[in-house]
Amino acid sequence: LPPEIVQLHNLTSLDLSGRQLTALPPEIFQLHNLTKLDLSGRQLTALPPEIFQLHNLTKLDLRGNQLRALPPEIVQLHNLTKLELWNNRLTALPPEIGQLHNLRVLDLSGNQLTALPPEIGQLSNLILLDLGNNPLTSPPPEILEQGIEAVFAYLRSQLQAKQQQWVSKLIVVGEGGVGKTSLLRALRGEPFNPQESTTHGIAIRPLKLAHPTETVEVTIPGKTKKFFGLFEQKEPDRQEKQPVTMQLNAWDFGGQQIYHATHQFFLSNRSLFLLAWNARQGFEPSQLYYWLNTIKAVAPNSPILLVATHIDERSPDLPESDLRQQYPQIKGHSAISSRTGAGIDTLRQLIADTAAQMPLMGETWPLTWLNAANAIRKHSREYITLGQLNYIMTAYKVSSDSQSVLAQWLHELGDILYFQDHPELQNIVILKPQWVTEQISKVLESQEIQHRSGIFTRPHMAQLWPDIEPQMREHFLRLMERFDLSYRIRTEFETSDVSLVVERLPLSPPKYQDKWDAIKTRNNCNEMSVKWKMNTLPAGIPTWSIARQHRFSTGIHWRKGALLADEPTAPKHLALVQAFPHQHELQLIVRGANPQNFFALLKDGIEVTLARFPGLEIQCTIPCPGGNSQPCRHEFDYQQLEKRYEKNKHTIECPACLEDISVIKLLLGLDLKNPPQPPFVRGETENPPQPPFVRGEHETPPFLRGAGGDLILSHIEQLTEGQHNILAMQIEMLKLIQREFTNAFHREQAKIESHCPNIFVLRPQAASNWKRAIKGQKLQLQLYCQAPGCWHPTESGGLYEITVPAEWFRVMAPYLRKLVKLLKYAHPVVGLTLGYGNPEVYEKLLNQDREYMQEIVAKLPQLEGAEDIERVRGGMAEEFAPDRLQGAPLRALRQLLDEFDPQQHWGGLRKVLTPEGHYLWLCEHHAREYER
Repeated sequence: LPPEIVQLHNLTSLDLSGRQLTALPPEIFQLHNLTKLDLSGRQLTALPPEIFQLHNLTKLDLRGNQLRALPPEIVQLHNLTKLELWNNRLTALPPEIGQLHNLRVLDLSGNQLTALPPEIGQLSNLILLDLGNNPLTSPPPEILEQGIEAVFAYLRSQLQAKQQQWVSKLIVVGEGGVGKTSLLRALRGEPFNPQESTTHGIAIRPLKLAHPTETVEVTIPGKTKKFFGLFEQKEPDRQEKQPVTMQLNAWDFGGQQIYHATHQFFLSNRSLFLLAWNARQGFEPSQLYYWLNTIKAVAPNSPILLVATHIDERSPDLPESDLRQQYPQIKGHSAISSRTGAGIDTLRQLIADTAAQMPLMGETWPLTWLNAANAIRKHSREYITLGQLNYIMTAYKVSSDSQSVLAQWLHELGDILYFQDHPELQNIVILKPQWVTEQISKVLESQEIQHRSGIFTRPHMAQLWPDIEPQMREHFLRLMERFDLSYRIRTEFETSDVSLVVERLPLSPPKYQDKWDAIKTRNNCNEMSVKWKMNTLPAGIPTWSIARQHRFSTGIHWRKGALLADEPTAPKHLALVQAFPHQHELQLIVRGANPQNFFALLKDGIEVTLARFPGLEIQCTIPCPGGNSQPCRHEFDYQQLEKRYEKNKHTIECPACLEDISVIKLLLGLDLKNPPQPPFVRGETENPPQPPFVRGEHETPPFLRGAGGDLILSHIEQLTEGQHNILAMQIEMLKLIQREFTNAFHREQAKIESHCPNIFVLRPQAASNWKRAIKGQKLQLQLYCQAPGCWHPTESGGLYEITVPAEWFRVMAPYLRKLVKLLKYAHPVVGLTLGYGNPEVYEKLLNQDREYMQEIVAKLPQLEGAEDIERVRGGMAEEFAPDRLQGAPLRALRQLLDEFDPQQHWGGLRKVLTPEGHYLWLCEHHAREYER
């Protein structure tokens, strides 16, 4: 750059991103009117000190550099509202960053941060804090999972007194009868009990060990000596260093097969695992590989210690080197006898050394939080109300805005069970999780329930839980439903609600083949299939999915499978979910005229279950349909098919039958004449932009990205060109793309914590002037229920009279364009699918809403800032790139709704989490469909 650039005195925006400049001329930093500076992708290792002269900067983009630190002088950029630091090498942040009080967006994702300075909690105007892909231990992961408000609450508390906590979780697993309980008794120095009873459920007791390196200075009181029995003299107190005491809360898990499904909910990733096996029986009968795969699936980052028991009866024989190579989590192997005490001291030291190295051992807690947590842990009762929990926290000076954060943290740590987002569970707090497992174990062990193929009645509930009051019995039922262990049903033999305990379903399948095959005789029956191949089949699969998707039950289900239907009385589509334990496989097949929507819905529900196992190795495949009516055994890799679609390759040759198979038909069961290109291939860039980091969410498939699913919309357009009988296909397709449209924006709302209904229309308040211009017009904003396939206006409320400024339209333009596209295709069928109200009235209203919204989008270029809108429309503006939904429109919508509806009634819409992991804002009528 030439030095003469300094003469551009009025320059406000300078983009030097990705330029091959070897140096920046110092004259740049004399451009004091700069408000936007983009230095992304320039391989900077340090910030030039002169940059802090640009006091008017509001946006500074430093993404994709090699920055290892930020200098404290960054505090001089006090006007910054947006600071992009994504994909650098930052290991720490200066505390001074907390003085940038105007910051609204701070992107720190893709760095090497292990801790955040507490001063970030002072950034009260921050609305977007992206911390993805950092090895953070402070705030702890359980706090990060709760979002930006929880992070702020934790950091603000850290500005007060704090204290290290040397506590962690020790989980002892293994087959029943290998001696887990006796092992823990020996580690505590307790005598061996040859009559030790079998553990039912989970037993939790502390194990205290000395830290191998950390010490604490303690005061040793001086002794008092008597001289000649006449007078006393006290020695002075002295200071002495002693090892820090670590407390490992040891969870002793019952090893019987029936408990395995319930245990999965308490196996956490911040634990030390002891895997016990019986040396007398050998490692293979002890199911070592099963347990190693299970731990790897549930807690892939947790260390494992192998412990051979009963060595007084037989020496251990174990292929340790092979196991360590296959399972890097194994940190050691020890051999002990609980009866004789042999090897116990060595094992105790090995546990102490391993626990001391865990990243969260010695984590810092706000002192008020720690005191409250310890009081809750020591409480004598099994459960209390939410009000009582908050009272304890208030007594220990935990601020009101931190109480729900601390409660959720304790829940994630396994100290309590508290489901604050579940209406039927949120008012009761379980203080003893092991108590719950003991009660649930009684249900799972019941011979009567097993004899009745899983049917659990209220009279039987009173027999199994006689000492529990009726209110808590109901709470236990809801807990079992929350854990996907049971669901409510009605039978012809019972007069009241009963529950079906899925872990007690029969192993042998009932007769289902005739009903399953009969649907193939219907006209135009299509089939979609997918298979998940895993390194192990964890307990709870597929029974958890059967419970989760019980609203589709046909009454035909068994321990390893179920036949499902999209409608209870006159099903249009049937689905078969089946597990094959020996092959470690799970398969979903859907049959019917238009299986795409039902298939996608069930697939999402199964993947919600699989997501509980973050370390599970999964290969997803789709079977080849074959050619010339000949079956084919080849299976295509699902990810490879997605990559082919992204590269605009529409066919793939099967290596077995040698037929050219449509990629889109394999992925979505669609036959397209003119498949559209993927959204990011349209001449914009060869490499698709990376999606934003969203914790705990699976990425949207490429064929559903873009404007609500360009691929499916293209199919609907082709159908309308010459086919008359398209209503059923339209309904199924609209359900699919509407659900993904709302789900994609919920993911972005979750990231910016700006939750609110996001399906709406705008109507003119005075239709006479509407045709001329929209600038300055008074409008009505009408919220819609988001039930897939049934979008409709709220019946009462949710209608706001507003005057929207041009800036709002400019920010909302990308969203409005996507929304109007879906409204265009929704209007012919929505009125016919509603289960209440007057379909004709809704049909007319929806037609008007669609026309108004189309006019709004057509008139957007008339507004101020039209050039920005056109850049967005052309996909040129990075902030609104087609494959990256930014939070600006959603923040603008939430601010508008808060202004006109501060009580957040929002037309009676309530946010519902569906069993498939989708958040929908629904009216009461459609919300009831998801109630258990």
